[in-house]
Amino acid sequence: MRIGTYIGTDDAAAGELAATEMLSVLGGHGEVALVGGYSVGSTLRLSGFTRGVAGTQIKIVARADAGYDRGRAQLAARRILRDHPNVAGFFAANDVMALGIADAVQAAHKRGAVEVIGMDAIPAALDAVRAGVLSGTVAQYPYVMGRMAIEACIAAARGAKLPARVNTPIVLVTKKNVAEANAAFPMPPRPYADPFARLLHGHR
Repeated sequence: MRIGTYIGTDDAAAGELAATEMLSVLGGHGEVALVGGYSVGSTLRLSGFTRGVAGTQIKIVARADAGYDRGRAQLAARRILRDHPNVAGFFAANDVMALGIADAVQAAHKRGAVEVIGMDAIPAALDAVRAGVLSGTVAQYPYVMGRMAIEACIAAARGAKLPARVNTPIVLVTKKNVAEANAAFPMPPRPYADPFARLLHGHR
């Protein structure tokens, strides 16, 4: 089967966006840990984060695989906090694990001293960002992916040449913009490029 176009999140870019926020909240320096799952997406997110902090005073001192599970992430974070007491931040490849890390941070009485950033902007994570339990989450937009996919099918049926890859929007959600992001969901809170809409317009 020939794939006409890929529409989805640039996971490496999402990891870099999380790294930018980690640099900001930690003031440009500190020890951090990474917690991932078992997919290619997780690997890309963590590698993007690693690239995002390269050449800075952020030092990655621990990595763990928690399989996208909240309980496993909590246990992994507990071990990391014990073995690396100076850890000041965690990046998790999804929000479920970020919430587990936050559980461990709370249990260790380090809330406010350890920053936790996740990805996906699930409702529970948005609540946690609003409450200050999570420092942030990188939102991706499945609704936009689905809409673009339908547009791509229509454009292809009309004979249009499709772009090989289209990266869908990602948005860093923090306490500053969580209300705006929540109000706009399932759409991003700001405009984004849609090459398929342009193709359809051009083929009317």
